[in-house]
Amino acid sequence: MSSKGQIAAIAYSAVGSALLLGLYAMLDGHAVNPAVVMLAAVFYMLVLFPAALFAGRAYDRLRKIAMQDDLTRTWNRKYVTEVMPKLLRLAAKRRKTLSVSLIDINDFKQINDSYGHQAGDQVLQLIAGALRGCAGKGEIVARWGGDEFLFICPHGRPVAEEIGHALDKLSKRIGTPVSASVGTAEFPGDGDTLQTLLHHADRRMYEDKDSRKRSYDRQTMLQA
Repeated sequence: MSSKGQIAAIAYSAVGSALLLGLYAMLDGHAVNPAVVMLAAVFYMLVLFPAALFAGRAYDRLRKIAMQDDLTRTWNRKYVTEVMPKLLRLAAKRRKTLSVSLIDINDFKQINDSYGHQAGDQVLQLIAGALRGCAGKGEIVARWGGDEFLFICPHGRPVAEEIGHALDKLSKRIGTPVSASVGTAEFPGDGDTLQTLLHHADRRMYEDKDSRKRSYDRQTMLQA
């Protein structure tokens, strides 16, 4: 997350101080008195700079909160839709592959029905933690809605297998089966916009879900 608030506040306070000095010189009709410059510098360092820094940090904190999902503390849709155009432009400039993985938690409704929505929310928080544990530097985990997450890799590395292992470990830890269907789309091969990439990722996620269901049905028939 950037520190735009801090940078802007400090810049505005510095420019404001310079303008006040300029206005003083115009009104006085002479060159700026060195003593006045020193006094203005002290005032800036002791009053304006700390106030601007505090206001900027408060703005950045509020902005970060607005960009995070309340339940899981991952990034939210607003953040993804804001940052993705920048990531795509950077990937195009560097001629790099960027991947977007759509993650849908399998049979999550059963968890809610069996244990209640409060327990379901706790499981979602644990899943979000497991996904964040898979994320490397510069990679983004976001809650896309309900029991769906996005995993964005600016370097296009495959993550489905790693996510599967992380959820297997989580399942053993909490004593409840947790798995996910994952569909991945890549820039530039699958498209150059978030909407197009999500379309392909969604289709592949459902293909993965159908494949898992068929595999489960075969195993059930063999055990019958």
